Amino acid sequence: MDPSTLFAVAPTFPMDDVRIRDRSRETMLRSPLTWLPLLGAGAMGFALDAGVAGFVLLLGATVALVSRYWKKRRPAVDAASLRELIGESNAAQDQELKRIIGSLESKGLPQYSLCLGRFLFLKQKIEKDVHRGQHFAVFAQEVEKGVDGICAEVCREITGIRAREERLGEILTSRQPTQLERLESARRESHAAILHAYTSLYQVHAEILGLGSDPTERETVEDPGELPGQRLQEILGGLRDEADMIARTHARIRRTIEECPPAVEAPRPEVVC
Repeated sequence: MDPSTLFAVAPTFPMDDVRIRDRSRETMLRSPLTWLPLLGAGAMGFALDAGVAGFVLLLGATVALVSRYWKKRRPAVDAASLRELIGESNAAQDQELKRIIGSLESKGLPQYSLCLGRFLFLKQKIEKDVHRGQHFAVFAQEVEKGVDGICAEVCREITGIRAREERLGEILTSRQPTQLERLESARRESHAAILHAYTSLYQVHAEILGLGSDPTERETVEDPGELPGQRLQEILGGLRDEADMIARTHARIRRTIEECPPAVEAPRPEVVC
């Protein structure tokens, strides 16, 4: 497959706890709330001519107070670090998708460039809206996993479509109609899988917007017995398998195409001297 149109960035989740702790440590060390008290303790030691023992006592007490402060604040700092890392990961994925979109455009495939551009736009809206409030936290990780997996598989599927289309000239002159039928069937399956993936993402975004709206407005359109987020959970149940479904479709198409017998070159007319 052409690597220029394959998605080559890691998904956002699972997020490594070590990365979160390292980012939180960097945040705390850079904070004025860490180094200003230490500078103040040192200045006080000089002003009071405290000597070595006094310096050690002042600095030790200050370090203890600063550590106690950050220990209480640690959950909030870790949450902020997680948000930063998620944002950086999503930004890297967006840049990768833009690279692939540009590659498709440069290769004369504007239809697939437009398709992937709309996936990117919807991805950005979902990732923005799903992190807007605390009540989305239970869904956010599953949504991110589903979106990342679908975008990666859609890029892979488009690459597979391109690879199959490159055989069209050979197939049209193969004198084997079954090869053309298989190619057309593979194209339809690929297009249907991409369409289904986009529809699923669109439904997820619609449910996220619905959960974020005024509860009094939702009561008029929801079943009174339906729990908040129940519909989104149901859609996510299918979204978790969406990327796998596209992958299975891709594998099935590849096996079908590979089973085709090689094209037989038409005999060349004999040249009579």
